[in-house]
Amino acid sequence: MKILVVKTHAFGDSLMATPAVAGLIAGGHSVTVLTGPSSFPVWSRLPGVNSIVQSPAPCSAAKLFMWSMLHMQRGYDRVIHLGSSPAACRWLRFLTGRKVTSGGDGSTGFGTVKPAARDYCRIAGVQCSSLKPLFPITEAEYTTAEKHTGSRPYIVLAPGGARNAREYVPWKRWPVERWAEVSIYLQAKGYTVFLAGGTEDRVEISSAGGINLAGKLSWGETAALIAKAALFAGNDSGPAHLAVSSGTPALVLFGPTNPDSLYRRGSIVSLCGTVSCSPCYSNSVFPGCTGDGDCMTSIDTERVIHTLEGMFEK
Repeated sequence: MKILVVKTHAFGDSLMATPAVAGLIAGGHSVTVLTGPSSFPVWSRLPGVNSIVQSPAPCSAAKLFMWSMLHMQRGYDRVIHLGSSPAACRWLRFLTGRKVTSGGDGSTGFGTVKPAARDYCRIAGVQCSSLKPLFPITEAEYTTAEKHTGSRPYIVLAPGGARNAREYVPWKRWPVERWAEVSIYLQAKGYTVFLAGGTEDRVEISSAGGINLAGKLSWGETAALIAKAALFAGNDSGPAHLAVSSGTPALVLFGPTNPDSLYRRGSIVSLCGTVSCSPCYSNSVFPGCTGDGDCMTSIDTERVIHTLEGMFEK
């Protein structure tokens, strides 16, 4: 069967969807992935994908219409949208001329099964033996990362994130000055601290303490950096999902997001905000903060350091 799988954004969400697509491929189907720029690095290295079509989505309606007229996707036996937007389904019906299986369907409503990776498998109609994100790392990427780290023991912090192609959610970020306190603690234990993130994070996280590699490494090189780390700690973001993919012990901080909706049980150590309105969303477009916006600041530094101490003892 020739299948078009659509997951246009974002990086972390696409990583969670890799087990579902791998399940389709294992079932003997020819799978093409329609993706956007932010998710392309995920799908471009997933083994077995037949081809990848990169759309400009998300973008303006006019730009998307013009692109669609030039890149009609016809000839598929099945179209699967790993999302829930009715507007996206209408676009895909226009683009492919086929009925679309979507997380927005009444029978497969997205968000009814946790975590998201299991829901993606359910929407795709596959049984997944593992929900671990798939992100193969090349030897060249390991080599590049090792040029920065050498042989010394190190820890990776990801104080940034909260940006994707659709939105910026600063409420997902723990205060950078508190990350600096954590960095001081880790360095006092004899670890070198590296800061990971995107180009847009570089200036904002520069005061977090440590060697700032944000924006200097590709996604693959960042994955290699995290894979060889003794430990990872960060906000709920793309680098946190890479830590899960590589099996690196990870402490992830949550405010508006729900760890059970996004990460399989046991894959991370989570610390959540203590305000009554947290979490306020799981895996969709952020509705906007209607509370005091202090869910992340309710996580104090001592609690983070105490949790890290427990992780070192294991």
